[in-house]
Amino acid sequence: MNKKNDIAVSYEILLKIYRDGTYLNLIMKDVSNKRVAKTVYGVLDHHYKLNYIVNSLTEKVKNNVRPLLLIVAYHIVELKTPYNVVVNECNETLESIGKSALKSFVNAVAKKMQNCEYSLPNKNDKNYVEVKYNMPSFLVGMYKKDYPNDYEKIIFTQDYPKVHIRLNKNTKEEEILLADKNAEKTLTGFFVTNNKEIAMLNFLGKITYMGYTSTLIAESIKVKEGTTILDVCSAPGGKAVALAQKGAKVTACDIYDHRVELIRSYAERMKVGVDAYKQDGRNFVKKWKENFDVVLVDAPCSGMGVKGKKKDVVFNKTYQDILDIARLQQDILQNASQYVKSGGLLVYSTCTIFNKENKDNVVEFLEKNANFKLEKIDLPYKNDGEIQFLPDGKGMEGFYLCHMRKN
Repeated sequence: MNKKNDIAVSYEILLKIYRDGTYLNLIMKDVSNKRVAKTVYGVLDHHYKLNYIVNSLTEKVKNNVRPLLLIVAYHIVELKTPYNVVVNECNETLESIGKSALKSFVNAVAKKMQNCEYSLPNKNDKNYVEVKYNMPSFLVGMYKKDYPNDYEKIIFTQDYPKVHIRLNKNTKEEEILLADKNAEKTLTGFFVTNNKEIAMLNFLGKITYMGYTSTLIAESIKVKEGTTILDVCSAPGGKAVALAQKGAKVTACDIYDHRVELIRSYAERMKVGVDAYKQDGRNFVKKWKENFDVVLVDAPCSGMGVKGKKKDVVFNKTYQDILDIARLQQDILQNASQYVKSGGLLVYSTCTIFNKENKDNVVEFLEKNANFKLEKIDLPYKNDGEIQFLPDGKGMEGFYLCHMRKN
């Protein structure tokens, strides 16, 4: 069987993302081809512009063909790839998927792109905002509402090129500096260039990849040997493992079997004990009632605080989706609060930046639960019990963190 060309491989990946809703980070984790990666990420980075161009040149494109036209648009419009190179690979791709009859159509559209026959929206066009910010207009509206002075800066902040790692308790800092002499020390680990040496340290369980802001959530929870912690929405288990390494007795759960296995394999690689169970965070577990010193609700969310890493989070979302997520978060938070001992701590966190999923949820929860009060978080960031981290292009991502103490 002939080896698939780069455009064919990129097409298959994008089809799974657009049509099947496959998560970008999962499907790309084993992709080493740089041209494929550049194509996939490039199409997603310019999705609304490319989609507008495609729509301006043709009508009624089928869903299984659109990703190919987006690839064509990206290569011709953004990368200035020669027309012949693009159409040759596209023709091979169409043959491999049994769509040879579409060659003349795709080639004609590509020619129009090459000749700049497409249009882009002006400021009066309803699509202008989506093309400018590469996201649905309602999301732009939410940014404007919550961050009226900084929304553009936040939207356009680029991801930091280095990765953040956290060390296992027996790993020496010298090992990191040997693997990357330019490693940058942080409060909880290092920012490093992800080279082969770093990857090997991860494989050996000496370090683990964990976003800096995510590590701050775990760092904010002060524990001693034997502190009991319930991590309600735990997978893949980074925070649960970090807390267990500090001496806590951690129970971690998630809603799906495969996600529970992620927690267990993570703990095993890091050589630490974590009790992992399949459990829906909305459903009450009687034996857990008032049984934990700390309950962590790292709730499912829109993920807009990490859109730099997860470029697919902006697609196929509606405002109703955000409302539904906020309702789910509130249900989980309310249920999980029943597991906190008297005098215990309830921690709520998300990887998003919208008040609807963060501050508003906490306000609603505290109004219904007078026995919980905000408590100042012991981190070097000004706060009264809540911290909204914002993406800064230097490694910080958009996370929300709140501590509430039970009377």
